[in-house]
Amino acid sequence: MARSTLTKRLEFSASHRYGNPAWDAKRNREVFGPCSEEHGHNYLLEVTLGGRVDPTTGMIMNLYDLKRVVTEVLEEFDHRHLNLDTPYFAHHPPTPENFALVLWRKFRARPETRDIESIRLCEGDNLWAELHTPAGGTESGNNGEPAEALVTRRYALVAHRRLDSSHLAAWPLALAVTVRGAIDPMTGRVMDIATLDERVAHHVLQHVPDANPSPDAQCASPPEILAAVAKTLWPRLVEAAGDRLAHLKLTDQQTLTLEYSHGFQ
Repeated sequence: MARSTLTKRLEFSASHRYGNPAWDAKRNREVFGPCSEEHGHNYLLEVTLGGRVDPTTGMIMNLYDLKRVVTEVLEEFDHRHLNLDTPYFAHHPPTPENFALVLWRKFRARPETRDIESIRLCEGDNLWAELHTPAGGTESGNNGEPAEALVTRRYALVAHRRLDSSHLAAWPLALAVTVRGAIDPMTGRVMDIATLDERVAHHVLQHVPDANPSPDAQCASPPEILAAVAKTLWPRLVEAAGDRLAHLKLTDQQTLTLEYSHGFQ
């Protein structure tokens, strides 16, 4: 039978503060900055199941049932203070990575969603964490729990696209930078986002290139131009993120998207 995936997206709201309970307030402010203060988010959660399509129903799972399960899991967190109203962050900061891991375990504990393939937890529009079932699933060890997380930060940049031999035009792009790695038990992070922001600003956003790969603008299609920008940005992002860099994604006005990783040709 065909294997497919089914994804349900739901929004919810919660407040929190980043902080390691083992540290004092000064240390938490140094590590987490403004996020150490009380604040809230409108979260978006995407839950993806993988499995065989039932030949009778044509479904992996009834979407209504999946929505019910996701809603029931989120009831514990919706409009709650994660630090004060839930027991999961008494010893761990409620970062997107840690929060996603708590949700992953809850879905894995339910028989209806035990075959979870991935989840994505968006903390606003420009930051999200993803967890994926490791290769081999539950047979891979550690009860199928992800060994690492993916974290994506989105930035706005403006490249310059050559219209002809003498004219450049501003070309607004969205840059999504994804890093990967184990979740640090002390900070709850794959990488410090404030540090990543500073490095991306220094190495990338201040040095956006002329987008055209050739002086002859007529020889380059928009996908070719976008690929040329990605190839130029990649080594600069390696300087910013090091070996944690997983991939980048460039989007042109929400219509043209290119994803780039090491070895892309």
